[in-house]
This record gives sequence, structure tokens and C-alpha cells, in this order.
Amino acid sequence: MLVIFRIFKQVFRKYPKLVALGYISVIGASLSAMAIPWFIGASVNSILVSEGADITDLYRVCIILFLAGLSRGLFSFGQTYIGELVAQKWAYDLRNMYFDKLQHLSFSFHDSETTGNLMSRATIDVEGVRMFVNMGAIRAGFVVAMIVGIGGAMIATDFKLAMVSMAFLPLLSWRAVSTSRRLRHGWLIIQTLAARMNTVLQENLNGIRVVKSFAAEEFEKKRFSFAAESVADETRKTQVLWAGNFSIMNCLFFLSLAAILWVGGRDILAGTSFQDGETIYNNLNPGELTSFIFYMGLLQMPIRMIGWMVNSFSRASSCGQRLFTIVDQIPVINNRIDAINLTKTKGRIDFNQIFFRYRENGDWDIENLNLTVESGQHIGIIGTHGSGKTTIAHLIPRFYDVSSGSITIDGYDIRDISLESLRKSVGIVQQDVFVHTMSIYDNISYGFPDATIEKVIEAAKISQIHEFILTLPLGYDTVVGERGTGLSGGQKQRLSLARTILRENPIIIFDDSTSSVDVDTENELIEAINNNISGKTIITISHRLTAVRDADFIIVLNNGKIVQKGSHSQLIESPGEYRDLHLLQTNSRS
Repeated sequence: MLVIFRIFKQVFRKYPKLVALGYISVIGASLSAMAIPWFIGASVNSILVSEGADITDLYRVCIILFLAGLSRGLFSFGQTYIGELVAQKWAYDLRNMYFDKLQHLSFSFHDSETTGNLMSRATIDVEGVRMFVNMGAIRAGFVVAMIVGIGGAMIATDFKLAMVSMAFLPLLSWRAVSTSRRLRHGWLIIQTLAARMNTVLQENLNGIRVVKSFAAEEFEKKRFSFAAESVADETRKTQVLWAGNFSIMNCLFFLSLAAILWVGGRDILAGTSFQDGETIYNNLNPGELTSFIFYMGLLQMPIRMIGWMVNSFSRASSCGQRLFTIVDQIPVINNRIDAINLTKTKGRIDFNQIFFRYRENGDWDIENLNLTVESGQHIGIIGTHGSGKTTIAHLIPRFYDVSSGSITIDGYDIRDISLESLRKSVGIVQQDVFVHTMSIYDNISYGFPDATIEKVIEAAKISQIHEFILTLPLGYDTVVGERGTGLSGGQKQRLSLARTILRENPIIIFDDSTSSVDVDTENELIEAINNNISGKTIITISHRLTAVRDADFIIVLNNGKIVQKGSHSQLIESPGEYRDLHLLQTNSRS
């Protein structure tokens, strides 16, 4: 229930005028609806039962009923329109709130979450909350107003008959509450299973080339079918529960209607007498019984809506819980209150007794690392897979925080620097290249939208991709497919390289950024980079020695520790991993 209260609170606080207007429509629709049974009952007594009525009275009754119905229709339209308007606005805000939070959560959060699960929250869960806001925040007022208003009108008409009608309400209320709890649990399971199904679908589409390469289409069909069947089975169970509740509530409603006809009919028959040719009703009269029956007809709609609302409340509770779990996340990587902004970065980096591990109780991924990179220096980092090379690249821009020790840039602890200015100072060409579905120009200028075409072309030339771009039908305006479909691995890497070079960061990290290009292209890239970005602090991470041989010094990592350090010429003369790797790569090329 705390989730429901939170949704109500935020909707009422954010859209007070719209909600107030919605409730005015609710009150108008309720009064208009309740006026109709009363007027019909009065008309039965004055026209159909009493003597002396003529056709003009019937005209008058029909006109008034038409006006009352028109009024109800207009107010009902306003109630529905405003309810949907508020729901759509809140869904828009909630979806953006959720997306904004995802942008600020750290790598460690995204490492533990699947893309399909996060996408399911942004779509299915937000839709579940939207339906509740429409049904619960606005139209729930209509249900309450109708039940309270009709109950009051019934009591005013005949207390005994009203008690007969309301005798069923406790049973209806108990049924609604008990079903709500079971539905909430069911919808929570459905949302979780739907997220898993989305994950299977997303992984299949992203890896469709691997699927086809291994002729695994049938395996993937069974995998997705199992996930989809789980969602379908749980949804069926939940819908059966909801349908059963809906049917029971309808059955109870008609039982109450039968009870009213029985008790009311007996009262009329018992209390009817004739005097001087005139019919006298000492208890209930036909018009009042007619009003009661119409009141029960009106009550049928809000009673049925209780079933819908129970389902909506239950689903919103589970959906809101999944959404607010993310929205309430406190990012592990945060700006300190007194964080400083780096303005002119020289580029000196100091690693002081760095310890780091991804898992709290796991082995150290970086252990007791001490290293100084002077401003304008170019260093290389070599090591086997899992040695900690990329981890160092991720620690400098604070994608993760060190477990102990400190990293400083120009003497400032990076935890004391604002994230925005830190990441503007540190450019990184990722090992896993991501290309957006947009033009070549937009991809290169990503993160630097004001870049001129001249600057973009200059960065593309340094990255050795300009000539290729010119061969495309629309040049720099050519739109590439999702994740760079249509580009080779080397072309995507060079595109990513141009993107980083364009930003002119004082510190640049190349994380195995030439692994997908041939050796000749790699040499051309290295030469172009050395000639055009001198004076910057460069960290090159690679498993190819050709990428680091011109570095001022090279460190060799093994299990998160520096096992060798020196220039290329020094290291090939010393026994160790670097010389072994040098001999292996030299022999493989010869």
C-alpha cells in the first residue's frame, strides 16, 4: 500500500489543478447520474400511478431526462479525458524519471542488471502504473461518490430496503481486499517473468549473427517459447482469479436486486389500501421501488469497476515497486558536496597504493598499484586477459571507485572532482565499441554536438576513416544501422577513435582500440595520433606490442600487479612476460 500512497501523493502534488478539475467532473457525473432514478421514481408516482396526468407531463419528463443524461455524458467525458490526461502526463514524467536515474547509476549497477529487465520496467511497468492513475487517482473518486451518494439516497428513500441492499457490501468489500492481495502477488510474478522474456528476446536480436552461425535457431525458438509460455501461464492464472472475482461480484449484485424486489414488493402489497376509489400507499410506493431498482442499476457500474480497480491497484503496486526500486537507488559513484571543477588539466596521474575488486569478497583485481604518469607522457599497459588492464582504464574516469588508496590528477583526488569535469578531462576509446543509429557526423560528434564539420573531418582523418566515409552515398550524413551494422569491426573502432579525438581531452585512454584493424593500419593510426595529439597524457592498453612500443614506458600486469616496467628496448632485453610476448608475436609475423 505504501507504493499506492506514494503514487497518489506525487500525482496530487504535481497536477493539483487537473486533479481538482477531474474531481469536479466526478461530482457532476455522480449527481447527474443519481438525479435520474429519483426523477424517474417521482414521475412514476405523478404520471403513471396518479390520475389526471396527460401527454404534456410525459413530454416534460422526457425533456428533463434528456437534459440529465446530456449533463451526465458531458461530465463523464470530462472525467475520462482528464483521467487519461493526468495518467499520460504522469507516465511521461515517471518514464523520464526512471531513464534519468539509469543515466546516473554506476557501472556496478548495470553489471548486475539485464537489459531486458530494465527495458521491461520502462515499458510494461510504466504502463501498469499509468492505467492505475487513470482508474485509481480520478475514476476511483467516481466509484466512491456513486456508492456513497446512492447509499445515502437509498437510506433517505426507505431505510429498511437500504439495509437489505447494503447487507451485501461487507461481503463485496472482503472479497475485493482478499482478491487484491492475491492479484498483487500474481502481477509481481508476471512482471518478473516478462522481464526475463524480454531479456531472451533482446539477447537473441543482438546476437542474431551468432545464432545463425551456429544454426541455433531451433534452440532459440525453444528458449523463447519457454519464457513466453511462463508469462502466458502466470497471466492466465491471474486473469482467472480476476474473472472469478468479477463474476462473484456480479452474482452478489443480482442477488441483492432480487432481495430488493422481494422485500419492496411485499411492502407495497402489504401497505396498499383503497379509499374512495383512490389507491393509498402506507409504506413503500411504486415510484420509490422504481427508484430503488434504478439506483441498483446505477450501482452495478461502480460495483463492476471495483473489480477493475482491484486488478489495477494490484498491478500498480507490483509495477510501482519494481520502478521505485530503481528510482530510489543511490548511485555508488556520486559527486561530493564540495566537488571541484577541473578547468585547465595538465594531465599528471598518480596511483597511490590502489586496491580494487569487483566483488566484495572476491580476490583483488588490482593489488597495491603504485604508478606515476607525468603530464604529456605516453605509457603502455600490457598483460594477459584478466590481468587488470581495462580495470585501470575504468578507475581513472571513476566508472568504479577504488576499494582503497587514491588516484589523483594534477594532485587532486578524483573523488573530489566533479564527475562532469573529470570525464571531460579524460577521453576513453572503449574496447567494446558502440555505434548509435544515427549519421556518421552525429556519431563522431556525440558528446560534442556543437562541433563543426571541419573539426569532425579533421578527427576522421587522424583516425584514418575519412577516405572510407567519402565512399559512402551520403558521406558524413550516411546513417549507420543499429550498433554499427554495415561497418566492419575496424571501421567501428576508427569511428570511436575519431569521436574521442574530437573532444581534445587532456588525458586519452586507448583501451585495445586497434584490435580490429590490421598491423599496417594500426601503424598508420599510431603515427597519425603521435603527430596530431602531442602534449596530451596518453595511456595505451593493448595485447599487441606494436601499439605500445613507442611509449615512454610500459608496465606489464599480471593478476592486478605490476610485474615489469620499462621502455620497449629495456623490456625485450629482460627475461619476463614482455620478452616472451615479443618473441611470440615476432615469430608469428615472420
